[in-house]
Amino acid sequence: MTSENISQAEQGLAALSLGQIDQAQLFFDQALQVDDDDMVYSLAEELAGRGFLDQAQKIYQHLLTKYPEEDQLKTALAEIAIEDDQTELAQEYLANINPNSSSYVPALMIKADLYQAEGLVESAQHCLQQAEQLAPKETVVQFALAEFYYTTAQYRLAINYYRSLLLAGERYLNGIDLASRIALAYAAIGNYDNAIGYLEQIKPELMSLDTKFQLALLYYQSHRDDEAIKLFEEILIEDSQYSSVYPYLGQAYEQAGEIEKAYQNYQLGLAADQTNVQLYRQAGKVAQQLGDFDAAEADFQAALAIDDQESANYLLLANFKMAQGEYQAVIDLIEQAQDKELVDPNFYWILALAYQKLDNYKQAQTYWDQALEAKLNRPEFLLDLASWYHEQGQLNQERLTLEHYLEQAPDDYEVQDRLSGLLLDD
Repeated sequence: MTSENISQAEQGLAALSLGQIDQAQLFFDQALQVDDDDMVYSLAEELAGRGFLDQAQKIYQHLLTKYPEEDQLKTALAEIAIEDDQTELAQEYLANINPNSSSYVPALMIKADLYQAEGLVESAQHCLQQAEQLAPKETVVQFALAEFYYTTAQYRLAINYYRSLLLAGERYLNGIDLASRIALAYAAIGNYDNAIGYLEQIKPELMSLDTKFQLALLYYQSHRDDEAIKLFEEILIEDSQYSSVYPYLGQAYEQAGEIEKAYQNYQLGLAADQTNVQLYRQAGKVAQQLGDFDAAEADFQAALAIDDQESANYLLLANFKMAQGEYQAVIDLIEQAQDKELVDPNFYWILALAYQKLDNYKQAQTYWDQALEAKLNRPEFLLDLASWYHEQGQLNQERLTLEHYLEQAPDDYEVQDRLSGLLLDD
C-alpha cells in the first residue's frame, strides 16, 4: 500500500510509534483537514489509550465544534479533564449531556467516580443508582456498584452485586477476579468460612501470590494452622522476598505449638527485611519463650532503634527488663519515652510495678492512681492492682478490684477462691 492510500491519522500513529513526535504532530494536524471524521475520532481514541491526552483532547474538541450535540465526545473530554485534575471542566462537560442520550449512563458513572474521589459518597451512590435504574442489566453498571460498595465498606451489598455478576457468567472484570473480591468481602465481615470457600474455587495454578496469601491468611484466622502453614511455605518457595508472609507464618507456627520453627521463620524474615519492626517484636517474644534472653533483648532493642516514636517498642523492652528484675532500667526506659512526649496509659502501670518492686511506695501509689485515672481496665492490670492493694493492706479495695476482674474472667477459679477468702475475713 502506497503512502497515498494511507490516512494522515495512520501515518501519524506510525511516526509516533517510531518516536518521531514532531512529525507525528504534523500528520495529526493534517488529519483534521483531510481524513474523514470517523477516522479522526478513532485517532483520538487511540491517542487517549496511549496516554497522549493533550493531542486526544485537541481532536475531540475539534470534533465537538462540528458536532455539538454528540454527547460521546463530551464524556471523552470529561474523562481527559479528570485525568488533568480539571474537575470543574469535567463537571461542565457532563452537565451538558442530554438525559435521553445513550451517553447519559456513562456520564453518570464518570460523575460517580468524580464524586467519590472528592469524598462525596452519597452523591456518588445516587449517580450509580440512577445509572442502574436506566440500565438495570448493564454489566459495567452492576460492577461499578459492586466496587463502590466494596470500597465504601458496605460489604454485604457488594457481595450481592458480585454474586449476581458471577451468576450471569462473569468471572473477571477489569482484571479483577470476582470470586476473590467476594472472598475478601466475606472476610471483612468476619465470615471466614464463606471467604475460604470462594477462594478455594480458584484453581491453584491460576492463583496469584496475593490470592494465595489471602487464602493462607484466612486459614490462619480460622485456626486451620496446618493448611495456613503449608500455603505460606509454598508462597515463600515461589518468592522468598514476599515479606508479608513471615509475621503470619510465624504466628501460625506459634498457634500450632512449633515455637522453634516460629523463631527460625522470624530470623529468615529479618534476613529478607532487616527493618521490619513487627518481625523483631515477634522474634523477641519467641526468643524469650525459648529462654534465649540475650537474643530476646537484642530483638527488642532493634525494634526500638528502628522506631523510637512507637510506645509499644518501649513497653516490650520494659516488660522484658521487668521480667529480668531490672526495675531501675524499666523506669529509665519509660522516662526516655516520656521525654519524647510519648503518652501511653500502660506507662503508668509498668512504672507503678517497678517502683513497687523497688519499695518506693509513694511513687508506686502515684502511678497506680494515674493508671486508674487513665481508665486501664485489662484483666492483667486488675490482678496487679489487687496485689498492690493486698500488699498495702487495703482489703476492701482488693475485694472490689477482684470482683471487677471476675466480671471479665468469670472462669478464673483461683481468683474466685481468693475472693471467697477475703469475704470470709470480713
